[in-house]
Amino acid sequence: MRAKFLIYSIVATFVFIVGCQATDEEEETVAAEEGQTEEGNAAEDDSFPVTVESADEPVEIQEKPEHILPLSLDVTEIVLELVEPSRVVAVTESLEDPILSTHADKADEIPNRVSSAVHIDPEEILSFDTDIMLLTKMHGQEEDANKVLSEIDLPIVTFDTMGTVEAFIDNIEIVGKAIGETEKASALIDEITSDIEDIQAKIPADEEAPSVLVLSEVGPGTGPFMMGPGNVSYDLIQKAGATPAVDEINLESSTPASIEQVLKMDPDYIFLLDFVGAGDEVFDELMENPGWDSLEAVQNDRLQVLDVKYLMNPNVQMIEGLDRMVDWIYELEE
Repeated sequence: MRAKFLIYSIVATFVFIVGCQATDEEEETVAAEEGQTEEGNAAEDDSFPVTVESADEPVEIQEKPEHILPLSLDVTEIVLELVEPSRVVAVTESLEDPILSTHADKADEIPNRVSSAVHIDPEEILSFDTDIMLLTKMHGQEEDANKVLSEIDLPIVTFDTMGTVEAFIDNIEIVGKAIGETEKASALIDEITSDIEDIQAKIPADEEAPSVLVLSEVGPGTGPFMMGPGNVSYDLIQKAGATPAVDEINLESSTPASIEQVLKMDPDYIFLLDFVGAGDEVFDELMENPGWDSLEAVQNDRLQVLDVKYLMNPNVQMIEGLDRMVDWIYELEE
């Protein structure tokens, strides 16, 4: 009996010691990970002051910004990939729209709203506790923006329109450096680059490049536009190994759609981008024109409706849009 008791005691003592060692090791691991995180944050902070590229001129930022104000949806998309919403002082209302934005679920965590980059109000900007402002200067607004921005004593990083995936990636790097999140920015760039490579690896080598047309409103009530060079959808078509149908008519930039031009292009595939949640209703007038039903894409049932965030707006989900395009036009969908 005493022998059994002795054995049980030895076993219990052994289990207790092993358990304590495991707990100590777990605590050491957690402490090490926290230490690494703190060291990483300290390294980011120590990198300041920094000078970053800007559409106008290089901008020097003295300290890591904790209160960030992105005035454009595309820049906001990048910022929210890199920081928690608590570091963003205000956003435009477009962030709330899941058709336009990939971070609509975070909009409620950011209580303040601000006018868009098209209508900059210096008093409104100064009403926020802001360390840095970032915005994409819309086409045709450059001169007005420069005049207004000169009145604001803040580090202001401006961007040209992000018309290609490469421009979007370049700007992730710039934003990451500007707000002290270079490591997260690098990781995001690596992920996007890897995803694109995986998607392009699916493209059949022996397939003839199909022609693809993207039609979309560019704002509520604008009517459909033919999306051309300068919009990221044009670049995504090329990355899918396809041919932008607008090349057939030598389109130089996005232009209101006409049935005559669409018939001249006669694309193999057509994307109808939904800007306001109305599906393909905004394209009714165009589709009711004589000749629409004779289009190659229509006759072969090759029309697809997508939210604009997948093909027209620069953001991380345009990579999913590229994936959907490749699967669809090469009939890789299961």
